[in-house]
Amino acid sequence: MIEETSVLVIGAGPVGLSMALELGLRGQDVVVLEAGDGAVDHPRAGGLSIRTMEFCRRWGILDDVRNCGFPEDYPLDIVFSTALQGYELVREHYPSLGEMPVPAESPERRQRCPQLWFDPILARAVSRQPSVSLRYHAKVEEVVENTDTGAVVRYTDANTGEERFLRARFLVACDGAMSNVRRALGIEVSGIPVLNYSMGVYFRSPDLLSISKQAPAARFIFVSPDGPVGNLTVVDGRELWRFTYMLGDSRPELDELAVEATMRRVLGDDIKIEILSVAPWRRSQTVADRYRDKSVFLVGDSAHTMSPTGGFGSNTGIGEAVDLGWKLDAVLRGWGGEQLLDSYETERRPIAVRNSSAATRNFKGWYSTADLSRLLEPGEAGDRLRQSVGEELIEGTRAEWESKGVILGYRYEDSPICVGDDSSAPLDDYRVYEPTNRAGHRAPHAWIADGVSTLDLFGEGFVLCDLGTDEQTAQPISETAARLGVPLRRAELPESVAYLYTTRFTLVRPDGHVAWRGDELPDDTTALLKTVSGH
Repeated sequence: MIEETSVLVIGAGPVGLSMALELGLRGQDVVVLEAGDGAVDHPRAGGLSIRTMEFCRRWGILDDVRNCGFPEDYPLDIVFSTALQGYELVREHYPSLGEMPVPAESPERRQRCPQLWFDPILARAVSRQPSVSLRYHAKVEEVVENTDTGAVVRYTDANTGEERFLRARFLVACDGAMSNVRRALGIEVSGIPVLNYSMGVYFRSPDLLSISKQAPAARFIFVSPDGPVGNLTVVDGRELWRFTYMLGDSRPELDELAVEATMRRVLGDDIKIEILSVAPWRRSQTVADRYRDKSVFLVGDSAHTMSPTGGFGSNTGIGEAVDLGWKLDAVLRGWGGEQLLDSYETERRPIAVRNSSAATRNFKGWYSTADLSRLLEPGEAGDRLRQSVGEELIEGTRAEWESKGVILGYRYEDSPICVGDDSSAPLDDYRVYEPTNRAGHRAPHAWIADGVSTLDLFGEGFVLCDLGTDEQTAQPISETAARLGVPLRRAELPESVAYLYTTRFTLVRPDGHVAWRGDELPDDTTALLKTVSGH
């Protein structure tokens, strides 16, 4: 017997769970298969971007994420030094979460929420969706069939040893950088396969800061006369840490004792370390050549890998889940056309190329151009060198910590389901975000009532934002939408947002991106709605 569902999601990491939640909130039948038990033994992701927090706001999990447990008063400084108890090259102050203001460009600020907390928050939200079945200990063995009308997988229930088959109209592969689904489909990746090899160590050390006499920081980056050594990243703001040691161009073979000895060369001998997990990994910059094969879609690390410098990886994957989610829902409900599905790759692959390039540029900022041979030399000459190197490194990596342009400024420039107006695009600057209601961009945030953002208008169907007060003027497109079965509603915006919404009309998609704008409705509203709905 073959079980059937509308969408099968393989993998229950942050991206797979986001995919399931996005579809579950839209009422779609979803099955999630995850080989593990849901425990996060080696948390990698630690920060949620402003855009991801906007998604959490729409998903109704904002309070859970804000109250995840990371201390509100923990400073998020960035430190470059020769060792934890060595010479400090530079310390750049960044405010704690409690001190961090909500940015003008969004209703939300970013959040420290390590994966060991974020995944369970998402899993609980997914489990509350009656149309979603979240199954752990379910290992997918193979994609048995993949056609234009659906896919069939064979998987094993590890609890019972039973082999089962499941047919889905769509399959979403969120099964990580070594994706078995991607490889089975023969989809190649392009880019830089090895930037370096590193060893990641997740460990407990409650007294690390007090023993090392260090003020708190989000990250300590260590530099030796030979170049960057690795980094120490806060996990829970109390006792859990992640140490990354850079090992060069060859894959490491280190046992736990050698790992601890390596850590102590940087952290010191007097710090108590309880190693919880060790994970060798390869830093790379790759993007899948194709994001879709018939009924199968790649989302998250199965579609791209990038250096963690900037924290763009899982946040990029979550953005993909949001983009694909409304499109699958539209097609399953019958009002979305095939072009919606094709647009997923057209829109999101360039963003992965862009974000992975930004991450690599951030990583290269860790390398000083100076002669570091005297970096550890005591005295005034050494002090001058260390100050100069520190200033160079913090300036070279500033885009890693200040990345609003990457996070909010992405745009779907060549999307087949957006209707442009030949206007010039704002500069795509990694650090600077310029709000615009231009087609393909994220619709701008503005407060329109106490605690209500323009972003709160979006999520279900299309929204025609209207700066005018004459509702009858918008009637033609509303009537056309009703005739075509495309969900659309009008939302009157106050004049106070006209500096952001610079045309009378802005048509916004369910994912909060602008599909079209204009001061007048087009004569052919049917053609417009057929384009933006994928027909």
